[in-house]
Amino acid sequence: MAKYITPTLVITSNKYDATTNPGPMSSPLAISVTDLLDVTQVDSKIVDTDVSHGATNLLFDASTYAATATESVDGGFVYLRNLLSDNDPVDTLHDIMIGNTTAELDGDDISQRMMTLRPGEFCWMPWDMTQDLYFDGKETNTSALEAILFVRTGTA
Repeated sequence: MAKYITPTLVITSNKYDATTNPGPMSSPLAISVTDLLDVTQVDSKIVDTDVSHGATNLLFDASTYAATATESVDGGFVYLRNLLSDNDPVDTLHDIMIGNTTAELDGDDISQRMMTLRPGEFCWMPWDMTQDLYFDGKETNTSALEAILFVRTGTA
């Protein structure tokens, strides 16, 4: 029996000269996209971050879900959210880096970093399960990163 999720992304902003919460463009922005996705498995976790790097920072192991990934068939969708709060826009100590290596994602191997989530930021992305996903923190924080994987129907 099929199981479905309905992700919806809504992006709005005022025009740039609005008196309240001015936006980045000369016109107001309103984007809304919805999809119906068939999924077979959901895995979720909330992880602590620390300054160690390596296999202990494995977020999702691709081989657990797809022995050999087939284009457009295998894969899933990943939701990530930095659960930390920080009122200082210059402070980067609560940043969480996401990448595909066990190396330091904010040091010498930044070319392997896919993204940085600042406090409160989140992402939704498709994942082909061809590489593992790792995380790295700027400092030790308890319950810092929420991660949910929705495995696409058809994945081996």
